[in-house]
Amino acid sequence: CYANGNFENPIKPMLLIYLIFTLLTAALFLMGGLNFFNINDKKKKEILFQRLSREGTANGLIFCSQEVLQNKVIGIDGIHRKIMVLEKMKNKFNCSIISLDGVQNCELITKSGTLFPENVVYNETEKSLRAIALHFEFKDQAQPASIIFYDSAINSKRELVILKAKAEYWRVMLSKMLTRKIGRT
Repeated sequence: CYANGNFENPIKPMLLIYLIFTLLTAALFLMGGLNFFNINDKKKKEILFQRLSREGTANGLIFCSQEVLQNKVIGIDGIHRKIMVLEKMKNKFNCSIISLDGVQNCELITKSGTLFPENVVYNETEKSLRAIALHFEFKDQAQPASIIFYDSAINSKRELVILKAKAEYWRVMLSKMLTRKIGRT
């Protein structure tokens, strides 16, 4: 085209329009995909909560606090002083109950040792952490039990700080419950 003595290439505006259209399409596709995964994640959590509620009711438990961790959900019944852990493995649910009356000690552990509360800030040793778990030792010398909060094979490094904080919250809450008994009415 020749206008006012300048040659314009009609391909440049078309290329720009095509590029904008492609970027918008890719953005919409990505947002739709993220929304799909978010909806799927919500459904998984809802199924875990419903199953925990059903199992808790069957065992006479009423949960005052719950926490979802990847493929498991934890519920605590403060009145009966029991923790229920419901874990989905493949297409099966495994349920276990820990009675706080039988617990002697509750601590946060890692693959390499104990994680003390003053180490809550992110530091060099956390870069190599493979797992963080809440570990229970029992009064009757029964086999110890653990609830894994962070597993580097499943969780990303970005989740480490959040899951560590959740594990610490549960450790503090359960440790307080171990030191005092709640009277039943």
